[in-house]
Amino acid sequence: MTRMGANRRAKIPAGAWYVAFMFFLFLLLHNADKFLISPVLSQIEAEFGLSYTELGLIGSGTVVVAVLFMPFWGYVFDKFARPPLVALASAVWGITTILSTFSANFSQLFLTRALTGIDNEATSGIISFLGDYFPPERRATAIGLVNTSTAFGTLLGVIVGTVAGESFGWRTAFLITAVPALLLAAVVLFTVKDRPRGSTEPELADVKDRLTKTFSTESLKRILGRRSIVMLYAQGFFGVFPWQILSYWLLLYMEKVRGYTPDERLLVMAVALLAMAAGNVAAGLTSDWAFRRSLRGRVVFAGIAVAAGLVLFDAAILARDGLDLFIALAGLTAFVIPMAGPNVSASIQDISLPEVRSTALSLGVFFENLGSASAPLLTGCLADAWGLEQAIVAIVTVTWALCALLFFVVAAFIPLDIIWKREQLAERARLLAR
Repeated sequence: MTRMGANRRAKIPAGAWYVAFMFFLFLLLHNADKFLISPVLSQIEAEFGLSYTELGLIGSGTVVVAVLFMPFWGYVFDKFARPPLVALASAVWGITTILSTFSANFSQLFLTRALTGIDNEATSGIISFLGDYFPPERRATAIGLVNTSTAFGTLLGVIVGTVAGESFGWRTAFLITAVPALLLAAVVLFTVKDRPRGSTEPELADVKDRLTKTFSTESLKRILGRRSIVMLYAQGFFGVFPWQILSYWLLLYMEKVRGYTPDERLLVMAVALLAMAAGNVAAGLTSDWAFRRSLRGRVVFAGIAVAAGLVLFDAAILARDGLDLFIALAGLTAFVIPMAGPNVSASIQDISLPEVRSTALSLGVFFENLGSASAPLLTGCLADAWGLEQAIVAIVTVTWALCALLFFVVAAFIPLDIIWKREQLAERARLLAR
């Protein structure tokens, strides 16, 4: 019973890798756009005469708007055709980023940059959609490959922000990532095909042509009653704090605290982000390998990765022996810290019924951002009081320690919840086959 459906593997449908590539491209440009503000913070600070607290408020405003729209994206991706929704998200990000280039003061920039958060969490729907192209035992691998877009997109954002920002100003840099978003919206709309929800689940392989079920409040209530998903949400509440801090403050930290030149900062980021991409691929492959051997394999691996990442991160920040050591430790840290991501996304899908999978993922991201929305602002306030380095180390250490502990708690509950989900799908297949 514990391996129900494990011996019956759904095939990867035609076009799956093309769709994965399109989602990678979407998230590549989207992450570049999100991270682009970090390398130009100094320009914005100088132009508008802002404090750390005001700079942090811009970042937190974007996250708050993203949080408010998470339930919307989760629901619509479970209810309606998904390619038009991916295209809509792409168009929204392009238009709102273009609007921010017209900002003439802090208030206008705060408002327009906050609006760019509207589409930020369409990501949960995209990852859910990907789950209908890849079966459970291949899902984390696909997610891990698509998640490399975070590293490559961040690197692209750093390059655009550093090079174009320094040469032409931050407004021009924003346009470089905004305009392609409108073109990508059209490509996705006309080339990506939808799939029946649950069509890659092994238990539903024989009835995939009869699958029509969409969002159901009852289905959502049932999965929210599972203990492991509640604990996965709890770890996410703490786990994304450091990511918000690093994506927003790291470049300014290297400039103000460590005194690195633009070229040195770019070198650190290039090494770290390439290592991060490799870490996502390794995480996806290892996650699927661990899952094939144990139903708790994914979350145990995630807990080990978070604990290791915390130790490496503190070692990197506290190192004082020159640029070379910092680069080496930053690279090792960056390889390890993204490894929880594919495991969490795949684990939520392992538990969730197909018709509410996007909503379940979006709720996970909701709790992540509910916890971390204040991270840029909180770091800014503590930086004004304690110093930027002390603020970063304190928040990252506490939140990732809690996150690692919670992963090991999840491991105690998740096998029973995966078996429950498989039993529900097997019963559904019997009813549809009549």
